Amino acid sequence: MRRAILLGVAAALWVTVEPAGAGEWPQYRGPERRGTSGESGFLASWGEGQPAEAWRRPIGAGYSGVAMAGGRLFTMAVVDGEEVVLCLDPETGEELWRTAVGPAREEELGDGGPRSTPSVAGGMVYAASASARLVALAAADGSLVWQRELAPAGAAPRFGYSVSPLVDGGQVVVEAGGSAEEPGVLAFDAATGELRWSALAGPAGYSSPLAVEIAGRRQYVLFRRAGAEVVALSPDGELLWRHPTAALAIVTMPVFVPPDRLFVASADDVFGGLMLRIRESEGAFRVEEVWSERLMRNHFNTSVAVDGYLYGFDNGTLRCLDAATGERRWSRRGLGKGSLVAAGGLLFLLGDDGSLVLAPATPEGFYEAGRVQAMSGRAWTSPSLAGGRLYLRDFDEIVAYDLRPREAGAATGAQPAAGAEP
Repeated sequence: MRRAILLGVAAALWVTVEPAGAGEWPQYRGPERRGTSGESGFLASWGEGQPAEAWRRPIGAGYSGVAMAGGRLFTMAVVDGEEVVLCLDPETGEELWRTAVGPAREEELGDGGPRSTPSVAGGMVYAASASARLVALAAADGSLVWQRELAPAGAAPRFGYSVSPLVDGGQVVVEAGGSAEEPGVLAFDAATGELRWSALAGPAGYSSPLAVEIAGRRQYVLFRRAGAEVVALSPDGELLWRHPTAALAIVTMPVFVPPDRLFVASADDVFGGLMLRIRESEGAFRVEEVWSERLMRNHFNTSVAVDGYLYGFDNGTLRCLDAATGERRWSRRGLGKGSLVAAGGLLFLLGDDGSLVLAPATPEGFYEAGRVQAMSGRAWTSPSLAGGRLYLRDFDEIVAYDLRPREAGAATGAQPAAGAEP
Protein backbone atom coordinates (compact mmCIF):
# COMPACT_ATOMS: atom_id res chain seq x y z
CA MET A 1 0.00 0.00 0.00
CA ARG A 2 2.71 2.46 0.99
CA ARG A 3 4.76 1.53 -2.07
CA ALA A 4 1.75 2.09 -4.32
CA ILE A 5 1.15 5.57 -2.91
CA LEU A 6 4.77 6.55 -3.51
CA LEU A 7 4.71 5.29 -7.09
CA GLY A 8 1.50 7.24 -7.65
CA VAL A 9 3.37 10.38 -6.68
CA ALA A 10 6.22 9.49 -9.01
CA ALA A 11 3.83 9.00 -11.93
CA ALA A 12 3.35 12.77 -12.05
CA LEU A 13 7.04 13.25 -12.88
CA TRP A 14 6.59 14.76 -16.33
CA VAL A 15 3.59 17.03 -15.70
CA THR A 16 4.41 20.57 -16.80
CA VAL A 17 5.21 23.10 -14.10
CA GLU A 18 2.89 26.13 -14.04
CA PRO A 19 4.16 28.91 -16.30
CA ALA A 20 6.36 31.64 -14.85
CA GLY A 21 4.21 34.35 -13.34
CA ALA A 22 1.59 31.86 -12.14
CA GLY A 23 4.15 30.30 -9.82
CA GLU A 24 5.22 33.07 -7.45
CA TRP A 25 6.10 33.23 -3.76
CA PRO A 26 5.35 36.90 -3.03
CA GLN A 27 5.54 36.83 0.78
CA TYR A 28 6.51 34.83 3.83
CA ARG A 29 5.36 31.20 3.48
CA GLY A 30 4.05 31.64 -0.03
CA PRO A 31 0.99 32.89 -1.90
CA GLU A 32 -1.45 32.33 0.99
CA ARG A 33 1.08 32.14 3.84
CA ARG A 34 0.46 28.42 4.21
CA GLY A 35 3.89 27.07 3.22
CA THR A 36 2.36 25.46 0.12
CA SER A 37 2.38 26.09 -3.61
CA GLY A 38 0.01 25.09 -6.42
CA GLU A 39 2.93 24.22 -8.71
CA SER A 40 3.49 20.60 -9.71
CA GLY A 41 5.49 18.45 -12.11
CA PHE A 42 8.64 18.29 -10.02
CA LEU A 43 11.15 15.47 -10.01
CA ALA A 44 9.58 12.88 -7.70
CA SER A 45 12.95 11.34 -6.84
CA TRP A 46 16.51 12.57 -7.05
CA GLY A 47 19.36 10.66 -8.59
CA GLU A 48 22.97 11.69 -9.11
CA GLY A 49 23.26 15.40 -9.94
CA GLN A 50 19.65 16.13 -8.98
CA PRO A 51 18.25 18.56 -8.25
CA ALA A 52 20.37 20.80 -10.46
CA GLU A 53 22.04 23.69 -8.67
CA ALA A 54 21.23 26.85 -10.64
CA TRP A 55 23.43 29.26 -8.64
CA ARG A 56 24.62 30.19 -5.18
CA ARG A 57 26.06 33.37 -3.68
CA PRO A 58 26.95 34.98 -0.35
CA ILE A 59 24.06 37.14 0.81
CA GLY A 60 25.01 38.78 4.12
CA ALA A 61 23.87 37.90 7.62
CA GLY A 62 20.26 37.30 8.62
CA TYR A 63 17.31 34.93 8.67
CA SER A 64 15.05 36.76 6.22
CA GLY A 65 13.28 34.49 3.75
CA VAL A 66 13.07 34.92 -0.01
CA ALA A 67 10.06 36.41 -1.81
CA MET A 68 9.63 36.05 -5.56
CA ALA A 69 7.26 38.14 -7.70
CA GLY A 70 7.36 39.87 -11.07
CA GLY A 71 10.40 37.90 -12.15
CA ARG A 72 12.57 39.11 -9.25
CA LEU A 73 13.74 37.85 -5.85
CA PHE A 74 13.64 39.93 -2.68
CA THR A 75 15.22 39.31 0.71
CA MET A 76 16.98 41.14 3.55
CA ALA A 77 20.45 40.93 5.05
CA VAL A 78 23.14 42.84 6.93
CA VAL A 79 25.75 44.21 4.53
CA ASP A 80 28.59 46.51 5.70
CA GLY A 81 26.89 47.18 9.04
CA GLU A 82 23.51 48.10 7.56
CA GLU A 83 20.25 46.22 7.15
CA VAL A 84 19.39 46.18 3.45
CA VAL A 85 16.59 44.99 1.21
CA LEU A 86 18.11 43.12 -1.75
CA CYS A 87 16.66 42.47 -5.20
CA LEU A 88 18.18 39.60 -7.19
CA ASP A 89 17.75 38.06 -10.62
CA PRO A 90 16.11 34.65 -10.01
CA GLU A 91 17.91 33.10 -13.00
CA THR A 92 21.46 34.07 -12.07
CA GLY A 93 21.46 35.44 -8.50
CA GLU A 94 22.88 38.74 -9.79
CA GLU A 95 22.13 41.70 -7.53
CA LEU A 96 19.83 44.18 -9.28
CA TRP A 97 19.56 46.73 -6.45
CA ARG A 98 19.92 47.17 -2.73
CA THR A 99 18.37 49.71 -0.35
CA ALA A 100 19.58 50.36 3.19
CA VAL A 101 16.83 50.53 5.82
CA GLY A 102 18.89 51.33 8.92
CA PRO A 103 21.90 50.25 10.96
CA ALA A 104 22.29 46.61 11.92
CA ARG A 105 20.90 45.72 15.32
CA GLU A 106 23.33 44.20 17.80
CA GLU A 107 22.19 40.83 19.14
CA GLU A 108 23.06 39.37 22.51
CA LEU A 109 23.73 35.98 20.90
CA GLY A 110 25.92 37.45 18.19
CA ASP A 111 23.64 36.43 15.33
CA GLY A 112 22.08 39.72 14.37
CA GLY A 113 20.35 40.39 11.11
CA PRO A 114 16.81 40.75 9.81
CA ARG A 115 14.25 38.04 10.53
CA SER A 116 11.43 39.57 8.50
CA THR A 117 10.66 38.41 4.95
CA PRO A 118 9.61 41.12 2.45
CA SER A 119 6.11 41.11 0.93
CA VAL A 120 5.60 42.12 -2.71
CA ALA A 121 2.33 43.53 -4.09
CA GLY A 122 1.28 46.11 -6.65
CA GLY A 123 4.81 46.94 -7.77
CA MET A 124 5.92 47.63 -4.17
CA VAL A 125 8.13 45.80 -1.67
CA TYR A 126 7.21 46.04 2.01
CA ALA A 127 9.86 45.10 4.57
CA ALA A 128 10.45 45.49 8.31
CA SER A 129 13.87 45.93 9.90
CA ALA A 130 14.91 44.24 13.13
CA SER A 131 14.78 47.69 14.75
CA ALA A 132 11.07 48.13 13.90
CA ARG A 133 11.22 50.31 10.79
CA LEU A 134 8.61 49.49 8.13
CA VAL A 135 9.51 50.58 4.59
CA ALA A 136 7.73 50.58 1.25
CA LEU A 137 10.06 50.45 -1.76
CA ALA A 138 9.46 50.54 -5.50
CA ALA A 139 10.07 47.00 -6.76
CA ALA A 140 11.58 48.33 -9.99
CA ASP A 141 14.55 50.16 -8.48
CA GLY A 142 14.35 50.00 -4.66
CA SER A 143 13.57 53.70 -4.24
CA LEU A 144 11.90 54.63 -0.94
CA VAL A 145 8.18 55.41 -1.23
CA TRP A 146 7.40 55.71 2.49
CA GLN A 147 8.59 54.53 5.88
CA ARG A 148 7.18 54.31 9.40
CA GLU A 149 8.66 53.63 12.83
CA LEU A 150 6.66 50.85 14.47
CA ALA A 151 7.94 51.16 18.02
CA PRO A 152 10.05 53.53 20.13
CA ALA A 153 13.81 53.12 19.87
CA GLY A 154 15.00 50.13 21.87
CA ALA A 155 11.51 48.67 22.25
CA ALA A 156 11.86 45.81 19.76
CA PRO A 157 11.58 42.24 21.13
CA ARG A 158 14.66 40.57 22.59
CA PHE A 159 15.74 39.00 19.29
CA GLY A 160 14.64 41.89 17.10
CA TYR A 161 11.48 42.83 15.31
CA SER A 162 10.47 39.78 13.24
CA VAL A 163 7.03 40.30 11.70
CA SER A 164 6.66 39.73 7.96
CA PRO A 165 4.16 42.34 6.72
CA LEU A 166 0.76 41.15 5.51
CA VAL A 167 -0.48 43.04 2.44
CA ASP A 168 -4.21 42.64 1.96
CA GLY A 169 -7.05 44.85 0.75
CA GLY A 170 -4.80 47.80 -0.01
CA GLN A 171 -3.27 47.88 3.46
CA VAL A 172 -0.16 46.62 5.23
CA VAL A 173 -0.87 44.86 8.53
CA VAL A 174 1.85 44.30 11.14
CA GLU A 175 2.14 43.48 14.80
CA ALA A 176 3.87 46.38 16.52
CA GLY A 177 3.99 48.04 19.92
CA GLY A 178 6.78 48.33 22.45
CA SER A 179 4.81 48.24 25.73
CA ALA A 180 1.64 46.86 27.25
CA GLU A 181 -0.14 50.18 26.73
CA GLU A 182 0.68 50.82 23.08
CA PRO A 183 -1.47 49.62 20.15
CA GLY A 184 -0.32 46.12 19.25
CA VAL A 185 -1.56 45.75 15.66
CA LEU A 186 -1.31 48.48 13.02
CA ALA A 187 -2.63 48.77 9.46
CA PHE A 188 -1.14 51.28 7.01
CA ASP A 189 -2.40 52.36 3.62
CA ALA A 190 -0.27 50.38 1.15
CA ALA A 191 0.14 53.31 -1.24
CA THR A 192 0.73 56.21 1.16
CA GLY A 193 1.78 54.73 4.50
CA GLU A 194 -1.00 56.58 6.33
CA LEU A 195 -2.29 54.80 9.42
CA ARG A 196 -5.71 53.27 8.69
CA TRP A 197 -6.38 51.70 12.08
CA SER A 198 -4.82 50.28 15.22
CA ALA A 199 -6.12 47.52 17.46
CA LEU A 200 -5.45 45.57 20.64
CA ALA A 201 -2.46 46.44 22.81
CA GLY A 202 0.79 44.96 23.97
CA PRO A 203 4.37 44.47 22.77
CA ALA A 204 5.21 42.77 19.49
CA GLY A 205 6.18 39.12 19.41
CA TYR A 206 7.82 37.01 16.70
CA SER A 207 4.79 35.71 14.79
CA SER A 208 3.16 37.16 11.65
CA PRO A 209 -0.51 37.68 10.74
CA LEU A 210 -2.47 35.32 8.50
CA ALA A 211 -5.42 36.31 6.27
CA VAL A 212 -8.19 33.72 5.96
CA GLU A 213 -11.87 33.56 5.12
CA ILE A 214 -14.11 31.72 7.56
CA ALA A 215 -17.90 31.63 7.29
CA GLY A 216 -17.73 34.20 4.51
CA ARG A 217 -15.79 36.75 6.60
CA ARG A 218 -12.29 37.93 5.78
CA GLN A 219 -10.21 37.98 8.96
CA TYR A 220 -6.64 38.54 10.08
CA VAL A 221 -5.52 35.90 12.57
CA LEU A 222 -2.61 36.52 14.93
CA PHE A 223 -0.90 34.28 17.47
CA ARG A 224 0.15 36.94 19.97
CA ARG A 225 2.79 36.88 22.66
CA ALA A 226 0.86 39.71 24.34
CA GLY A 227 -1.72 37.81 26.37
CA ALA A 228 -0.61 34.49 24.85
CA GLU A 229 -3.72 34.41 22.73
CA VAL A 230 -5.04 33.67 19.25
CA VAL A 231 -7.12 36.57 17.92
CA ALA A 232 -8.88 37.55 14.71
CA LEU A 233 -9.51 41.07 13.42
CA SER A 234 -11.71 42.19 10.56
CA PRO A 235 -10.10 44.14 7.67
CA ASP A 236 -11.12 47.36 9.43
CA GLY A 237 -9.59 46.37 12.77
CA GLU A 238 -12.72 45.12 14.58
CA LEU A 239 -12.09 42.30 17.06
CA LEU A 240 -13.97 39.24 15.77
CA TRP A 241 -12.87 36.67 18.35
CA ARG A 242 -10.07 35.82 20.75
CA HIS A 243 -8.94 32.66 22.52
CA PRO A 244 -6.39 32.48 25.36
CA THR A 245 -3.69 29.82 25.36
CA ALA A 246 -1.01 28.56 27.74
CA ALA A 247 1.77 29.06 25.17
CA LEU A 248 5.07 30.47 26.45
CA ALA A 249 7.34 30.60 23.38
CA ILE A 250 5.26 31.99 20.50
CA VAL A 251 7.19 32.29 17.25
CA THR A 252 5.25 30.42 14.57
CA MET A 253 2.16 31.45 12.60
CA PRO A 254 -1.33 29.93 12.74
CA VAL A 255 -1.94 27.17 10.18
CA PHE A 256 -5.27 27.30 8.35
CA VAL A 257 -7.03 23.96 7.83
CA PRO A 258 -10.03 24.73 5.61
CA PRO A 259 -12.81 25.46 5.97
CA ASP A 260 -12.88 26.57 9.60
CA ARG A 261 -9.94 25.27 11.66
CA LEU A 262 -6.68 26.84 12.82
CA PHE A 263 -3.67 25.08 14.33
CA VAL A 264 -1.24 26.95 16.60
CA ALA A 265 1.89 25.58 18.25
CA SER A 266 4.86 26.61 20.36
CA ALA A 267 8.06 24.86 21.40
CA ASP A 268 7.39 24.74 25.13
CA ASP A 269 6.24 21.52 26.84
CA VAL A 270 3.46 23.32 28.69
CA PHE A 271 1.48 24.09 25.53
CA GLY A 272 2.52 22.05 22.50
CA GLY A 273 -0.11 22.32 19.77
CA LEU A 274 -3.80 23.24 19.70
CA MET A 275 -6.44 22.84 16.98
CA LEU A 276 -9.28 25.36 17.05
CA ARG A 277 -12.57 25.39 15.15
CA ILE A 278 -14.17 28.76 14.45
CA ARG A 279 -17.98 28.75 14.33
CA GLU A 280 -20.27 31.59 13.24
CA SER A 281 -23.84 32.05 14.44
CA GLU A 282 -26.05 35.11 13.96
CA GLY A 283 -23.09 37.29 13.07
CA ALA A 284 -20.93 36.30 16.06
CA PHE A 285 -17.98 33.89 16.19
CA ARG A 286 -17.22 31.32 18.85
CA VAL A 287 -14.08 29.24 19.27
CA GLU A 288 -13.97 25.54 20.10
CA GLU A 289 -10.91 23.52 21.08
CA VAL A 290 -10.90 20.41 18.86
CA TRP A 291 -7.78 18.78 20.27
CA SER A 292 -4.50 19.59 22.00
CA GLU A 293 -1.35 17.52 21.82
CA ARG A 294 2.35 17.86 22.68
CA LEU A 295 3.45 16.10 19.48
CA MET A 296 3.91 19.15 17.23
CA ARG A 297 5.83 21.72 19.26
CA ASN A 298 6.91 24.02 16.43
CA HIS A 299 9.80 26.23 17.50
CA PHE A 300 10.67 28.81 14.83
CA ASN A 301 9.25 27.22 11.66
CA THR A 302 5.56 26.62 11.08
CA SER A 303 3.88 23.35 10.03
CA VAL A 304 2.07 22.84 6.72
CA ALA A 305 -1.36 21.29 6.17
CA VAL A 306 -1.76 18.98 3.16
CA ASP A 307 -4.93 16.99 2.42
CA GLY A 308 -6.07 16.82 6.03
CA TYR A 309 -2.67 16.14 7.62
CA LEU A 310 -0.16 18.31 9.41
CA TYR A 311 3.55 17.97 8.60
CA GLY A 312 6.07 19.82 10.73
CA PHE A 313 8.90 19.75 13.25
CA ASP A 314 8.17 18.84 16.85
CA ASN A 315 11.35 20.58 18.02
CA GLY A 316 13.96 18.14 16.60
CA THR A 317 11.55 15.49 15.26
CA LEU A 318 9.70 15.63 11.95
CA ARG A 319 6.13 14.40 12.37
CA CYS A 320 2.89 13.83 10.52
CA LEU A 321 -0.34 14.24 12.49
CA ASP A 322 -3.95 13.68 11.51
CA ALA A 323 -5.38 17.21 11.49
CA ALA A 324 -8.82 15.95 12.50
CA THR A 325 -7.71 14.12 15.67
CA GLY A 326 -4.09 15.05 16.46
CA GLU A 327 -3.12 11.38 16.16
CA ARG A 328 0.50 10.72 15.21
CA ARG A 329 0.91 8.97 11.86
CA TRP A 330 4.71 8.87 11.70
CA SER A 331 7.89 10.43 13.08
CA ARG A 332 11.41 10.88 11.75
CA ARG A 333 14.53 12.23 13.42
CA GLY A 334 17.79 13.46 11.90
CA LEU A 335 16.96 16.89 10.44
CA GLY A 336 17.17 18.89 13.65
CA LYS A 337 14.86 21.89 14.00
CA GLY A 338 14.21 22.08 10.31
CA SER A 339 11.64 23.67 8.03
CA LEU A 340 9.54 22.57 5.08
CA VAL A 341 7.29 23.58 2.21
CA ALA A 342 4.88 21.43 0.20
CA ALA A 343 3.91 21.33 -3.47
CA GLY A 344 2.76 18.77 -6.01
CA GLY A 345 2.26 16.05 -3.41
CA LEU A 346 5.85 16.42 -2.19
CA LEU A 347 7.59 17.77 0.90
CA PHE A 348 10.81 19.78 0.49
CA LEU A 349 12.56 19.54 3.86
CA LEU A 350 15.51 21.67 4.98
CA GLY A 351 17.43 20.40 7.98
CA ASP A 352 19.01 22.97 10.27
CA ASP A 353 22.42 21.64 9.17
CA GLY A 354 21.70 22.58 5.53
CA SER A 355 20.65 19.14 4.28
CA LEU A 356 17.82 19.21 1.73
CA VAL A 357 15.51 16.17 1.65
CA LEU A 358 12.68 15.22 -0.71
CA ALA A 359 9.76 13.09 0.51
CA PRO A 360 6.20 12.41 -0.65
CA ALA A 361 3.49 14.08 1.44
CA THR A 362 1.69 10.97 2.64
CA PRO A 363 0.44 9.89 6.07
CA GLU A 364 1.38 6.29 5.26
CA GLY A 365 4.99 6.75 6.31
CA PHE A 366 8.17 8.73 5.75
CA TYR A 367 10.04 7.87 2.54
CA GLU A 368 13.22 9.66 1.59
CA ALA A 369 13.17 10.19 -2.16
CA GLY A 370 16.35 12.24 -2.40
CA ARG A 371 18.92 14.17 -0.38
CA VAL A 372 21.63 16.76 -1.06
CA GLN A 373 23.86 18.74 1.28
CA ALA A 374 22.68 22.15 0.13
CA MET A 375 24.52 24.38 2.61
CA SER A 376 26.92 24.18 5.51
CA GLY A 377 25.73 27.12 7.62
CA ARG A 378 22.92 27.57 10.13
CA ALA A 379 19.82 26.88 8.01
CA TRP A 380 16.93 28.21 10.09
CA THR A 381 15.08 29.99 7.27
CA SER A 382 12.13 28.30 5.59
CA PRO A 383 12.53 27.53 1.84
CA SER A 384 10.72 29.41 -0.92
CA LEU A 385 9.41 27.79 -4.09
CA ALA A 386 8.57 29.64 -7.31
CA GLY A 387 8.72 28.92 -11.04
CA GLY A 388 10.00 25.38 -10.55
CA ARG A 389 12.92 26.50 -8.39
CA LEU A 390 13.60 26.13 -4.68
CA TYR A 391 15.43 29.02 -3.00
CA LEU A 392 17.26 28.21 0.23
CA ARG A 393 18.88 30.58 2.70
CA ASP A 394 21.22 29.90 5.58
CA PHE A 395 22.69 32.57 7.82
CA ASP A 396 24.89 34.10 5.12
CA GLU A 397 24.35 32.31 1.79
CA ILE A 398 21.56 31.72 -0.72
CA VAL A 399 21.29 28.85 -3.20
CA ALA A 400 18.79 28.09 -5.97
CA TYR A 401 17.89 24.56 -7.12
CA ASP A 402 15.95 23.66 -10.25
CA LEU A 403 13.34 21.06 -9.32
CA ARG A 404 12.15 20.40 -12.86
CA PRO A 405 13.14 17.35 -14.93
CA ARG A 406 15.83 17.98 -17.53
CA GLU A 407 15.48 14.88 -19.68
CA ALA A 408 13.06 12.00 -20.10
CA GLY A 409 13.51 8.99 -17.91
CA ALA A 410 11.71 6.69 -15.56
CA ALA A 411 11.12 7.74 -11.97
CA THR A 412 12.36 5.31 -9.38
CA GLY A 413 10.49 4.58 -6.20
CA ALA A 414 12.18 5.53 -2.96
CA GLN A 415 12.55 3.06 -0.15
CA PRO A 416 11.44 3.62 3.44
CA ALA A 417 14.16 5.59 5.22
CA ALA A 418 16.04 4.05 8.08
CA GLY A 419 15.01 5.45 11.42
CA ALA A 420 11.42 6.24 10.41
CA GLU A 421 8.83 5.26 13.00
CA PRO A 422 5.52 3.88 11.71
